[in-house]
Amino acid sequence: MQMTVTHEEAQVLSDLLHAYLPELHDEAYKTESIELSEQLKHREIVLKAVLTRLGAMLGQPRPC
Repeated sequence: MQMTVTHEEAQVLSDLLHAYLPELHDEAYKTESIELSEQLKHREIVLKAVLTRLGAMLGQPRPC
């Protein structure tokens, strides 16, 4: 699937992901449920990949 976004939309998405990923990371490692923890870790990996692609579109360096 492909989706076209404007530069402004890409920037907003990037900003949101930068704000959300630290919270997701903390939740993934603090949860007591192994199944939920694994789901959250997978979501973190997927969103980091999206953030990397958005960064490339915006000419930004790779996220930490």
